[in-house]
Amino acid sequence: MNTKKIQAFIFDMDGTIVETNSDICDAVNYSLKFHHRDEITYDECKSFLGNGSVKLIQRAMKGIHMEDFDSVFNIYYQYYLTHFIVKTKPYDGLIDVLKRAKEKGILLFIYTNKPEKIALEIVEKLFPNNLFDKMVGIPLGGITKPDPNSFLKQTETYHLNFDNIAYFGDSTTDIQTAANLHVGTMCSVLWGYQSKETLLSYPIQPNYFLKNPKEIEEFIID
Repeated sequence: MNTKKIQAFIFDMDGTIVETNSDICDAVNYSLKFHHRDEITYDECKSFLGNGSVKLIQRAMKGIHMEDFDSVFNIYYQYYLTHFIVKTKPYDGLIDVLKRAKEKGILLFIYTNKPEKIALEIVEKLFPNNLFDKMVGIPLGGITKPDPNSFLKQTETYHLNFDNIAYFGDSTTDIQTAANLHVGTMCSVLWGYQSKETLLSYPIQPNYFLKNPKEIEEFIID
């Protein structure tokens, strides 16, 4: 697999380091039910993830009576703020791999379209202290991935050489984000929310497909 020493790992959050779909879907359906709308399935919710919460609710509303968008979004967001960590958990084996990477001096970053406040709390509650060097989330209403600029701005003090960085994500949005960052190693993970068929249909292709989190170890080189 990889044969060069990596300076840093960049991880997407939802579907890459944590399974969040259950809590997200519950929050979406709480708001849809509140507004007397048809609820969505967990599989539908998975397919709606990856481009931030605004796009998520737009997709969940399925283009019907979008004049209610603000109300549906606000009820969803307020519910999720207090229920975002009921079922959410890290993927099995991931923390041990990240600890080994950290021990080898690899910088660990998160770049997520999740609202920054929620993303920070998930990291603080589910992962060891100081495991990640920087978590870059999206301010509510801010510019989302695949735009690379939020990450570039918030990590400029690390003087990263992107040729020596590996990016891990589960969606076509992540593929495009990695391309926009010009990383040297682009990995699509197959335990997340988009199928391999969907990933293969994208015009840009990753360097590697990973079947489980332990395969990240292949990129930890002495």
